[in-house]
Amino acid sequence: MKNKRNRSMRETLIGILFVLILFVFMLVNIIVPDKTKSEMENRMLTTKPKLQWSSIVNGDYTKKFENYMTDQFVGRDFWRKMKVAVDQIGGGRQENGVLKGKKGQLMEQIEVADKEHLAANLKAIKSFAESQSDIPVKMMLVPDAANVLEKDLPAFAKVEDQTQMFSMVKKDLGDAVEWIDVATELSKHTNEKIYYKTDHHWTTLGAFYAFQAAAPSLGITDDMSGKYVSYAVTDSFNGSLASKSGMNLKEKEQIDIYVPTEEDTDLIVDYVDEGKRVTSLYNSSALKEKDKYTVFLGGNYSLLDIRTVSTSKEKLLIVKDSFANSFIPFLTPYYREIVVVDPRYYSGTINDLMDSYRISEVLFLYSGNTFFKDNNISGVFAVE
Repeated sequence: MKNKRNRSMRETLIGILFVLILFVFMLVNIIVPDKTKSEMENRMLTTKPKLQWSSIVNGDYTKKFENYMTDQFVGRDFWRKMKVAVDQIGGGRQENGVLKGKKGQLMEQIEVADKEHLAANLKAIKSFAESQSDIPVKMMLVPDAANVLEKDLPAFAKVEDQTQMFSMVKKDLGDAVEWIDVATELSKHTNEKIYYKTDHHWTTLGAFYAFQAAAPSLGITDDMSGKYVSYAVTDSFNGSLASKSGMNLKEKEQIDIYVPTEEDTDLIVDYVDEGKRVTSLYNSSALKEKDKYTVFLGGNYSLLDIRTVSTSKEKLLIVKDSFANSFIPFLTPYYREIVVVDPRYYSGTINDLMDSYRISEVLFLYSGNTFFKDNNISGVFAVE
């Protein structure tokens, strides 16, 4: 009887202590100001949602408030580090959709396409290409690291077959769009650093190999040996996958830029919507920030107009994601003008671009994961 009474008292005390801890955390969460950005995760945090009757009725408010509490929970970075550490001790090889492969190689899981969005995008691209019979339209999809670096995947890891997805896209686009294969070339260099260890992007070396493979399709016949020289601009890059997963946060990597050895590199980059003009493809101030990959073009913008001193008369439109940012510098000796549009941020239409810039060639350049997740292409490329 006495043991039962003691056990009951302990359970009561534990219950009271648990409630007190919850109350303290709730009180601290109320007192401590919200953060707008997580430096550790390199992303903006969810802010407190506005309380509206309509959002309560349809359930949006509850979902947004849960996300807000998760992002703004006091000590979030500490608890996140603890979770990652415990998972790693227990042999975990995946955190927040990021795989940790051999030698610390971080890789995103391969995304499965939303069938409806993909069908709409492919239809829009094909219709656009068919409506521009006198302008060559080309597609270059870049495989993600988990597809190319299969030998570095963690043991027993299963990823989707991105090669098969690419084949399906190529087949659906048909002869209206010229397919540029860079996957084959990248697969020849898996023992070299063609993807960052801590970031989802390819390295500038990977982009260079892809440029060499794409050159014939772009009408570039130059011998690339000795054509470019590389320079290291930082050796302290820690990328988005490290931030997203909480793994390899102490890993430091090098970012290189490639500069033509012969051609005049003078150019003007017009950030159209921002009303800003610069004379370089590189934003050196980004090297002082967390996301140093934005040294290329300063990051992602809706519309850029790059005018060069090339003797070519060709005007190229690039429809892209961030993988193109480190690829574009290789193109500047060969095009008089390069118009760069990111459908994720661009609010105009393809007709606006074609009419304004007198485009002579179009290149779609995306990483596989971004392309298969994108739901913006069809809106920009809807042919009226």
